[in-house]
Amino acid sequence: MKQKEVPVLKYPWAYEVGPFAESFYEEQDDWINTDYQFMSEATRTKYKKHGLVQAASYMFPALSTKEQFRPIARFMIWLTLYDDYHELCPVKELAGIRDHIRDVMMGAPIRPDDIGLLRQVALSRDEFRPYVNDDWFERWGQSFYDYTTYGIMEETPYKLKRQFPTLNNLLLIREYSISMYPYGDPVEPSINFIVPNHISKHPVILRLKMLMCRIMAIQNDFASIEKEMSVDTEILNIILVIRHQYKVSLEEACAEAMHIHDRYVEEFVEIQHNLPDFGPLQKDIERFVHYMTLMISGLGAWYHIGRSTRYKVPGEYPRPEYGTASLQPQNRSNG
Repeated sequence: MKQKEVPVLKYPWAYEVGPFAESFYEEQDDWINTDYQFMSEATRTKYKKHGLVQAASYMFPALSTKEQFRPIARFMIWLTLYDDYHELCPVKELAGIRDHIRDVMMGAPIRPDDIGLLRQVALSRDEFRPYVNDDWFERWGQSFYDYTTYGIMEETPYKLKRQFPTLNNLLLIREYSISMYPYGDPVEPSINFIVPNHISKHPVILRLKMLMCRIMAIQNDFASIEKEMSVDTEILNIILVIRHQYKVSLEEACAEAMHIHDRYVEEFVEIQHNLPDFGPLQKDIERFVHYMTLMISGLGAWYHIGRSTRYKVPGEYPRPEYGTASLQPQNRSNG
């Protein structure tokens, strides 16, 4: 299936593009050149063409200053490269990596022998500080932990065995592995409003975040289907899982996946229009939910019109490099 043959998912929300969509390429390239030297030069060259800093402007359009945008752009690149790099990392090894990264996100110093990946997330942490509070940092760290534990680490055995999960298992895993829980946390500093813990834990807000993650997981699966069909370990795609489980054509699998996606969107809209009474913070919570929708529609738009070769150009998607010869002591960053 060619990418141009895949139906385009639609949303009831418009999308916006922030003012820095074309402003951070030089910084992006400097971050990649400086702190991602544990990856091969060919892979780093590909990442520079992926336009991830542009994607951040599509996902977080409310940002009005470069200082506020920088940690989000940096984290956007960091989380994407972390995910790609560790895609086939043995689960036992990834657990220790996860714990150390979470400690750094929560304020621990990086170690002298850490690769630049740790320095970059520490920089994001420090750049976020003026705009967030301790509660937000706790949620951010927990989101990363859950994404790694219930997402990447649950996907890896299926990939290594080339074994399809059931559709229901896939939806549970992809809710986390799409990484939108940690990606979504910066919505709050982007709108200058940190959701209080008691509201962040409200079942309605938790449900909206779950729906956001599942919608964006299917969105990503549609955008990456051609790439994933060319890689034998990339089997955790909803279209491929439906085709395998129900023995249907790719076209029929696409239609069913779209149906699931659209049901999630309908539920999100219904909840958005019927939020509980959050008292004096009602308008702030409504604005927060609104910018969650712009994150969804913005990334959907970026997949199709953004400046990126990530899914559009065959061969431009990097292969996982963890454990390969590219990770040598002499190539480690001085972070």
